[in-house]
Order: sequence, then structure tokens, then C-alpha cells
Amino acid sequence: GDLTVEVDGRDMFLSCRGSGRPTVILEHGLGSDGRDLSLVRTQVSPNNHVCYRSRAGMGSSEPPPGEQTAQDAADDLTELLVTAGIPGPYVLVGHSFGGLVVRLFAKDHPDDVIGGVLVDSAHEEMLDEMRARSSPETWAEIRPFLDLPNPEDMDLVASDQQLAAAGDLGSTPLIVLEAGQQIPVPAIDISRSAADELNAFLPELRSTLQRDLAQLSSNGSHVLVADAGHSIHLSDPSVVVDAIASVLE
Repeated sequence: GDLTVEVDGRDMFLSCRGSGRPTVILEHGLGSDGRDLSLVRTQVSPNNHVCYRSRAGMGSSEPPPGEQTAQDAADDLTELLVTAGIPGPYVLVGHSFGGLVVRLFAKDHPDDVIGGVLVDSAHEEMLDEMRARSSPETWAEIRPFLDLPNPEDMDLVASDQQLAAAGDLGSTPLIVLEAGQQIPVPAIDISRSAADELNAFLPELRSTLQRDLAQLSSNGSHVLVADAGHSIHLSDPSVVVDAIASVLE
């Protein structure tokens, strides 16, 4: 059912369906409250125990006391599962920024995590690679966007740095789902020349980094979901469900 659980003195929303072990944990992207994962959960719950939460400041979860990082989100998840009495083992499913969070959780609980699915996950080297491939003029236009407030008050640069020290996933079964349909960078907020420069290298860079994520495990695989945009779990939920089933097998 739906629960409100106290985590570090704050109320955090947790929603679970199904039964049994392991528990499948669905972790949402930046600025979501987790409800966008309910299509996947509906298809997984008849056979498995499956949960999602709303991170601090999203949905009905109380906001954090200050700026957050991915490690803070992973620590909250640890306390949430302990307090709610949901023991491992876990299969972790992370969309976008949630991919960083579940990787940090797996680092902290290597014996409790038996599988993972990364759904068009963020990659900690994306910003560095963008800076390296951009002209100084283009980077000067992009850089201020990193400092804009986001709905979760998440420090993205600090979070990336935390992942650099996270290590790999050993031989844990891992499936990396890459969205094949990525929206080009618009020239609305940046100049046309900057947008053109970014769009010239971003598709190849995204694919390279998604394939790199599959190398995190010696038992990792990469799947290109050709017709899906960034939110694969909304456009093609069955692809995510099948990946979870494959990891569970």
C-alpha cells in the first residue's frame, strides 16, 4: 500500500504493491514524484513486490533541509527501506537521474542488490564530456544552466563527483536501456550556433555513455530502444518490465 515513512525527521512517501522477494525498487528521474513509474509497477506487481518512493521535496515527501546530492538520496532510500521493514534482496531500476541514485545505493549495499535496470540513465561524465567537446563560447552559454535551481534542490555537479568514486557493479546482472529518439537541443535559450554545435556531437556521446554504463557489470548488457524517447517507462513500459524479468531470471 501507500505509506508515509519518517526519514531523517522528514515524511517520505512510499508506495508498494505485490508480494514476495526480492523487492523491485523503482527510482524516478529528476523532478518526478515517482508516479510516472506506475505503468511499469502495474505490470510487475502481479508476480513481484515492487515499490517506488517520492524523493525529498517531490509529491507529498517533505523537502530536504538544504541542497541535496545523489548520495543524500541514496542514504534516504536506505533509511526508508529499513524503517518501512522492506529487507533485501533488491532489484534496482533507475530512470535518468535515478540511475545515479541506485548505483550509489548498490555501492553501499553490494550484498543486498541482485540486479539492476538503468532506464536511459544519467552518466556522471556527461557534463565533463560536453565541456571537453564544446567551444569555449558554447560552454559559456551552457554553463549557467547547471546553476539553475531544480525541483529537488539537487547539486548535479557534486552528484557526478560522487559517482566517480562509486566503483563498478561486479557481476551483478545489469540491463542498460538506451532511448533511441532524443530531442535535439533547442536554440530557444541558447544561440543557434551553440545549439548546432551541441547537436552535432550529443547523439553519439549519449550512445557512447549508455554503452559505457553496461560495462559497469561483467554481466551487463546494452539495449537500444529505437522508437522510445527519454521516458521509456512511459512510451514502452513493457520493455522495462521485460528487462526486470530478465534480471530476475
